[in-house]
Amino acid sequence: MENTVELRFKNLQLRSTDANQLVVRGYVNKTNQLSEVMGTAKKFVEKIERGAFTKALQVKKQDVDFLAEHDQERILASTSNNSLELKEDEVGLFMEARIAPTSWGQDYYELITAGLFKNMSFGFRVLKDEWKYLGKQLHERTIKELELFEVSVVKNPAYSQSNISARQFTLIEEVEVPSIEQTEKTKGETRKMRKIETRKNELEEILKGESRSLQKTADGHTLVPQSVHQDIVHLMEEKSPIFALAKRYDSVSGNLKIAREDDSIEAGFVGEGDDIIESSFGFEYAELKQKRVGAAVTLTNQLINDSGINIEDYVKSLLARRVVKVVERSMLVGQEPEELNGIVHDENVKAISMNGVVTVDTLVDLYTSIHPEYLDDAAFIMEKGFFDQIAKLKDSNGHFYMQNGMVNGQLIRTLFGAPIHVTDSLPTTTPVIFGNYQEGVSMMIKQQSGLQEIVDSKQALRGSKLFVFDMYMDSIVTNPQALVKLQQV
Repeated sequence: MENTVELRFKNLQLRSTDANQLVVRGYVNKTNQLSEVMGTAKKFVEKIERGAFTKALQVKKQDVDFLAEHDQERILASTSNNSLELKEDEVGLFMEARIAPTSWGQDYYELITAGLFKNMSFGFRVLKDEWKYLGKQLHERTIKELELFEVSVVKNPAYSQSNISARQFTLIEEVEVPSIEQTEKTKGETRKMRKIETRKNELEEILKGESRSLQKTADGHTLVPQSVHQDIVHLMEEKSPIFALAKRYDSVSGNLKIAREDDSIEAGFVGEGDDIIESSFGFEYAELKQKRVGAAVTLTNQLINDSGINIEDYVKSLLARRVVKVVERSMLVGQEPEELNGIVHDENVKAISMNGVVTVDTLVDLYTSIHPEYLDDAAFIMEKGFFDQIAKLKDSNGHFYMQNGMVNGQLIRTLFGAPIHVTDSLPTTTPVIFGNYQEGVSMMIKQQSGLQEIVDSKQALRGSKLFVFDMYMDSIVTNPQALVKLQQV
């Protein structure tokens, strides 16, 4: 999609030099240097290959502007009149800008001179990249080709995000990280970004009733194209940490049995000819079944046929948002036969009791209850009210136990070094789950989903269409030792 943009914030010094001409200069990005760890559900580090900026500047399709806080209304300089000069040297992308002497231009020059605005950020779209798996659930991304939109001076990246989002760009907040299997399979291969490939808009065909050639599901629904199905699943991952963090299995049909880990199974040395106790290999199995989850979407004919709206992106986002909300709740607290198997109601997951107000000792007990081998990728999932209590806890020196930081332009909260994800799906009686969800929770998603138009006179009179989307999935705890829950007594 042409109007997608990624944003990177760099803590690099921008300096003023000539007060008479309002000149500032500095590095926007240093090439071949790994970034800090980015991503929330899937972690990666990133570097821009030397030469990528040079190529981007040589083939640029539009002028590059120097903006204040990514605000297109506050242009400080531009390549269009040569007031902005960009070049890549052996260090990275260097810029020199002669700021236009507008009222805000003079204001921002003074802020830069005073050192209040000194950090650089840039908006870009990736054209080609390469991924490498580093181990411990960490990937490395090398950006080989990109399209540069703008560079900005920023004070705080959260404010920058709000401005760029208001500019007809879709800000990619969570980069799509390939699976470990995909990374190993394509090791050393350069990937052309799927987001800018030209392909037939099959979802739009379905919405407009032009999908006669597409396959049908067994119950008569139009089979959603695999690429669209994957896009919806990826959007669900972006919107729900527990959905993104669980170990996922793709399945075409049938149920799936997975061995459930049990610490009571023992191993040891045995003599030649001695019997190995058969019960030691009596694994328990967790069964993932085909459970249907769906959502309904009503669209006006005007919206469907409006050429100014990317109806495919709109519907995918809407479906993902509606479906993942109920999926997240079911993964955490589901207990009905038609629901997923909720972590809260799994009796094999250890529970730490809390009576009344939360204390630091209680949180430490929660943290140390899982085996250290699972701590590296562990995270807290907290109910909103409980999160508000934790946010106020301080040590004897007046320092907050909860820490805040910016990663890839996103605010990340941590407790004891582990990320915190806030949800509305947990009850106040079990306000926290902590653990390594990749190790502890398994999820199966059928590789097909369906979309059916419900035709009735009511919709016809309204000038609208009602679509029902459904997909089949299940989740279950497969390693209780990797998880722990906090229960109010």
